[in-house]
Amino acid sequence: TSIDIENQIITNLIINKQEITQENIDKNKNFAVKTLINKSIKLGEINKYQIKDYNKKDLQDYSKNIAKNLNANENSLRQIFKQYNIDYDSFLKNYEIELLWNTLIFQLYKNQINVNILEVENEVEKISKNKNLEELKIIKENILSQKKKDKLNLFSRSHFTNLENTVSINFQ
Repeated sequence: TSIDIENQIITNLIINKQEITQENIDKNKNFAVKTLINKSIKLGEINKYQIKDYNKKDLQDYSKNIAKNLNANENSLRQIFKQYNIDYDSFLKNYEIELLWNTLIFQLYKNQINVNILEVENEVEKISKNKNLEELKIIKENILSQKKKDKLNLFSRSHFTNLENTVSINFQ
């Protein structure tokens, strides 16, 4: 609805520390519409696969990071949203959809996440100067984790693109 678009625009402006002017609203309109369409597509797929679980800590971390970025705590962040008539819980619900989507993608593609260990070893070797075994182990785990995330992001984009081409969105 137009209210959803307006809320999405204001939310984007708030979290990106942009002034709420007509010019910025106009600049963000297309992005807000695209965001809402993407959310709708993802929500449909989440419901189709009945995904209910996500990492609650990721949601808390996201909220804390947004608050920190705005030099606020959670209570004052709620007040900022209230000041602009934006429902804070809806804001969090939107990010929850992203986390549920991540869970879905992981469940669908977890058996296809192959990482070339030689690549990881080569990267570790490049930065191994003056590092002890414990540091190297942590570096290796971080590189491995990042490569897995990269693969999941690739699967996510691919899955979403396929959905975009097959799903129809009805505007009201």
